[in-house]
Amino acid sequence: MLSQKTFGNFALIPAIIGAVVCLFFIRSGFAVLFFLLPLGFIGYGWGPKTLWACLLFAIAGNIVLTLLMGLSFRIPGGDMVWDIIYFISMTAAFAWIILPFDEKSMLIPGAYRLALGACLTTMIFIGLFFRTMSNPVFFEFLSSQIELIFSFYRPASEAQNTVSGFPDTLIIVELMKSIILHGGALFSSVIILFVNRQLSLFLIRIFGGPRRKNVFMTFHVYPQIFWALVFSILLIVVSNMFAIGAFGAICWNVVVLCAMMYLAQGFGIIRYFMSWHRFPSFLRFLVPVIFIILLFNPAINMLMVGAVIVLGIVENWVSFRSLNINGPPSTPQA
Repeated sequence: MLSQKTFGNFALIPAIIGAVVCLFFIRSGFAVLFFLLPLGFIGYGWGPKTLWACLLFAIAGNIVLTLLMGLSFRIPGGDMVWDIIYFISMTAAFAWIILPFDEKSMLIPGAYRLALGACLTTMIFIGLFFRTMSNPVFFEFLSSQIELIFSFYRPASEAQNTVSGFPDTLIIVELMKSIILHGGALFSSVIILFVNRQLSLFLIRIFGGPRRKNVFMTFHVYPQIFWALVFSILLIVVSNMFAIGAFGAICWNVVVLCAMMYLAQGFGIIRYFMSWHRFPSFLRFLVPVIFIILLFNPAINMLMVGAVIVLGIVENWVSFRSLNINGPPSTPQA
């Protein structure tokens, strides 16, 4: 069990163990999305010094493993470099988000550190993605997987008449590229960073760590974010009218980022109402469970998420929470 005294102290053994588990997750395949979880557990359990030592051990170990695997399987040097850079950016951004090592970064609210870290990792991920897609071997593998999936849904007569799956493959690949460039990669980066942070806090609480304040309940979006959202939507319309693809992609990423920040504010409002003493205690457990279950329903999840985003935007004019603990007022006209 962790004790209060362990928090904030440097510990070499936990740093090494955390780095080893992080490298195991990133190379395991099935747990790759949670490779940041060991860093979060070490950071919240032993403080920033141990976290950043764990980060350095993980980066050094990943460089060694990448080089060994690259030389063994004759992976191009450029691919290895992109892999190393992406790992460094994700782990360093995550460490900076949860426990910055410098006091100046601590002055930046955690939600905005998350946004900045996600933007950095997204740019590197896009470079890694296009580098991977340009590899003929990977493209051939992706084509075979897409054709295999389509074969389960096509009628037998249509499958026999199909000469090649490349038209379908090219359409799917272009769709993937469009989604990634128009906010999909940014959305994924935010989700990975945030989910690993929350799971780290959950595990620390199980092992006896101190309970931290609820960031959702006190989070308020800065008023300038509303205007960034509005102008980005207008610029998307303009870019579509004049067929300016690159500019439209940038605006889409801004819209996705703003929407996710208002999603966090909407969750904060819901969490605030759930904290009332009159709110039934069993619903405090049931509501999050129902929300998670509904997220897996394609017919409902977008409407549900959209409603929470709208709730967060409405707070620009209607103050649902009595205290604005995060500092600046949330109304655009303030």
